[in-house]
Amino acid sequence: MRREVPRMYEAKIENKNGQVLVLTGDEPIYQVINIMGLNPPAAQINTTTIVGLDGARFNSARLETRNIVLTVKINGDVETNRLNLYSYFRTKEWCQFYYSNSSRDVSIVGYVESVECGLFSNAETAQISILCPYPYFKALTEIVSDISSTLGLFVFPFSINIGSPIPISSYTENPVANIYNASETEVGVTITISFESAATSVMIKNTDTGDTLTLNYAFEAGDVVTINTRKGQKAVSLLRNADTINIFSALQRGSVFFQLASGLNVFSYQSIGGDANIQFRFNTEYRGV
Repeated sequence: MRREVPRMYEAKIENKNGQVLVLTGDEPIYQVINIMGLNPPAAQINTTTIVGLDGARFNSARLETRNIVLTVKINGDVETNRLNLYSYFRTKEWCQFYYSNSSRDVSIVGYVESVECGLFSNAETAQISILCPYPYFKALTEIVSDISSTLGLFVFPFSINIGSPIPISSYTENPVANIYNASETEVGVTITISFESAATSVMIKNTDTGDTLTLNYAFEAGDVVTINTRKGQKAVSLLRNADTINIFSALQRGSVFFQLASGLNVFSYQSIGGDANIQFRFNTEYRGV
């Protein structure tokens, strides 16, 4: 009896039309020979040489663009399968590469740079190059953390002691959220503020750094504000009665678009004139898999 050997990883690609091609586990069609670019990307270190001093002075550092190169052997009906591969890896177009192993389940966005196939070889292979402008892999599972002025206290199992009331919840004037970022870098977040009653201002504070983000606006009960602090995607919008409004101008001067540091981050909030529930959402990011 033949014993199945479990795959150690899975790789797949999604094109801009939302079509997904799984490259692993179907060797009669495609066989992944190698994947380059899964390790931490190279860093560019900028220094300045100073006359009379040994070495150099550090100025800054940044990670280079990630280049993922897939080598895939095309099996079966080679011509048909090669053309099918072209439909997923279209040069210059957007794609999302997914990779999972026993430790991580991640994806990264990139653009197809080239697709080179050995059309005249007996064992035809394709070499596909994908350039990823943002070099970090993102975990597929989103982390969600809430700040609320109402703290739930009712848990199971429980026993009722006559004469000693059991509180179901409590109200705190200084709500706090402890958010742990397991990423290998600081990351931006999506902050959602849901107003339970009218308010004129809301402030979120990073208690570790003292940075604050304040919005001054005539908020109404049922309003939902979404703040994106990710680099290159910063935005502030208000959803009211199914209409979305850009309220970037409501930001108070000096407000900071928070980045979650690696490790524990502590946030609190205050609102004037009403209550609000605040939710943080982000993905863990890695340098390599």
